Amino acid sequence: MHIAVCDDNIADRKQMERLLERASDRRIHTTGVFYIDSYGNVDAVMRSPMLYDAFFIDMTSGPVNGFQLARKLIDAGATAPIILCISTINYRAIIEAAIAEVPEDSVELSNHDILRKQLQSQILFLNKPIKVAELEEMLDHAIAHKAAAIPTIELRGEQETYYVYEDEIMFARKNSQYVHVTLTENRELDILSTMQNFYSQLSGFKHFVPISEQVLINISFIEKISFFKLHMKGGQTFTASPFEISLIKGAYKKYKAES
Repeated sequence: MHIAVCDDNIADRKQMERLLERASDRRIHTTGVFYIDSYGNVDAVMRSPMLYDAFFIDMTSGPVNGFQLARKLIDAGATAPIILCISTINYRAIIEAAIAEVPEDSVELSNHDILRKQLQSQILFLNKPIKVAELEEMLDHAIAHKAAAIPTIELRGEQETYYVYEDEIMFARKNSQYVHVTLTENRELDILSTMQNFYSQLSGFKHFVPISEQVLINISFIEKISFFKLHMKGGQTFTASPFEISLIKGAYKKYKAES
């Protein structure tokens, strides 16, 4: 498990590192080794937030406090538990106020609703000085979260990066030097990749099927299969050879049986 410690108090940061290293030694034969990266500023931890399975944060003296860093991590797509370590800033009170300020929205799964749920469930608290028993509870939670987490796929464009789940990608097509990816919710992104490399990136996911050297589809979005055509949800139609159609029918039949 990869853990990020971000604390602008160097003594507290070193102490957290020691506590986590000892916890790693105790758990080496059960839950495995903890890989710990330690940061003293916001920019450093924000370079690769998706790497981590848990964050231990307390930022008190800079322009960005621990809560604001947690918001940055959530906005960047991090889904790992964020443990705010309470010293001089009462993060509990800040979170309660933030949740109260998020406006009610009648739209199901709106951005506001998602944010409220993340603030309530993703952020946890740990009082300083750190007690070993309480730290162990946080680690148990992070390990359980990692075991239950649905893996995401990184789609890196020139201006934007999306972290999406398997069934948010509908299909992808080769477009010059890019792969043009069509996502749910009317989202699209061009990624600098070959179709072969993109398909390799998705090798651990079972719903993706190439129908030619130019097109890759997610079989969960198939609406109908005819002799030479695949009709996708949303109206897109792709032509495929009889051989490819036969393979896709088999994959689609298996998908429907498992779903």
